[in-house]
Amino acid sequence: MFAVFIDQVSPRIRYVLEELFARRLHCELTIYTDQAAYKADSSPFKIQYVTTEIKGLYPVLWLFAINFMLEEQVDLYFTPTVGQFFLSPRAQNTLNNKLLDFHNLKTESNCVNQWLEKPLPCIFTSDSSLGFDVFAMAFYFLSRYEEFQPFESDNHGRFGFKNAIESQWETPSAPHVDIAFFHFLSAIHAEHLISPANVVATFDIDIAFQFKGRTLKRQIASMLRFPQLIFKRIAVLFGAEDAFDPSTTVVRFVKNKNVEHRIFWLCSKRVKGVNRQVNRNYAPFQNQLRAISKGHPIGLHPSFSLHPKETWQEEKQWLETVTEQAIEHSRQHFVHLLLPDTYHGLQKMNITDDWSMGYADNVGFRAGTAYNYQWFDLSRNSATDLVIHPFCIMDVTAKHYLGLNPDKAIELGQTLKEMVFLFGGNFTFIAHNESLSQQMGWKDWLPVFDNWANPYKSVDTPN
Repeated sequence: MFAVFIDQVSPRIRYVLEELFARRLHCELTIYTDQAAYKADSSPFKIQYVTTEIKGLYPVLWLFAINFMLEEQVDLYFTPTVGQFFLSPRAQNTLNNKLLDFHNLKTESNCVNQWLEKPLPCIFTSDSSLGFDVFAMAFYFLSRYEEFQPFESDNHGRFGFKNAIESQWETPSAPHVDIAFFHFLSAIHAEHLISPANVVATFDIDIAFQFKGRTLKRQIASMLRFPQLIFKRIAVLFGAEDAFDPSTTVVRFVKNKNVEHRIFWLCSKRVKGVNRQVNRNYAPFQNQLRAISKGHPIGLHPSFSLHPKETWQEEKQWLETVTEQAIEHSRQHFVHLLLPDTYHGLQKMNITDDWSMGYADNVGFRAGTAYNYQWFDLSRNSATDLVIHPFCIMDVTAKHYLGLNPDKAIELGQTLKEMVFLFGGNFTFIAHNESLSQQMGWKDWLPVFDNWANPYKSVDTPN
């Protein structure tokens, strides 16, 4: 369906073309370096991705190919050119109709609608048909090129929103790659190939129980630290329901919402610091794991460390032993992602899918996309089979980092969700069993997660 003529094949070019056309659009893609073969191709969408347009090859579109896509190393001080583009009237009309469908014809979006009428940011500007190199832009974001360059990490060693090129743009957080690719598809009248969007709810079980599963020493220490909870603690220890219990928080939530989901379990042996979990030898904890893993997709929540540790392999083996299933999905605790080291460590553990691609300190699309995609390893200049599942909003980010109340968190989630449903991909969010419990400062937040998990529920639409 898509035929692309290029001057020279490179790992970067092949990767991004296959990622966008074959894996994202699920379309047939043929890449040519021979002019005669390209000219003879009868595909409806033909593109020249070359430095100079070749007359007589009848492309649907000519894109200027920049040298960046032929390089094999990371330039530590490289910065792409930044420009702007406007969506065409055709694209605007398509998006307006999709917004009406999203809101079930009951409301119209003001925030997103108005934003899309303004100039939108792009990188790698050029004089070719589109005005910028959409393939280079996609590669820059998807490969996380800027994370292979020097940056000032936060106190947890993480790449934060302030480090990202998009933090310098006067625009809301948005899936910039998806928008740019939609602009490209609209230019060739192929925007109909975009698949419908989806909602994916994901949950981290950092502490499975609020009170249960501690040694006597830990129970006493917790009583001294939280004296206001002594009576609740005693009640739970004598048989009352534990508020954090995953079966009555996460499992009950996903059953009521009937939403695609995945649950990640911290399985650290440590019971102190940021990796503290209930004692993993505690029988009810293991029973919960076994029961939930039989009916719900799960993954590993590797313990936090500044560098990948051998303990991750031990944690994975423990989780596989308890659940009697292979564990292939993971998300980093504290969403601590250090490239390429973290992904190299996961690959050695036979992890096939990672769900850590997002910001802890802000909402948004860290890789510029809401689509799942395969990771390109810049340190080895090659594509990999590791599938990345980006998320765009997390409960802790909304409440603690951004200081939002529940109403504002719903509004922000709604805006991000509209972005995803306009341009495709997954509206993937993170919540915790603690926040679903509505304890420890999370009172009145359950409606937030209800709204995030509902694909077509407008803020103004009554229940």
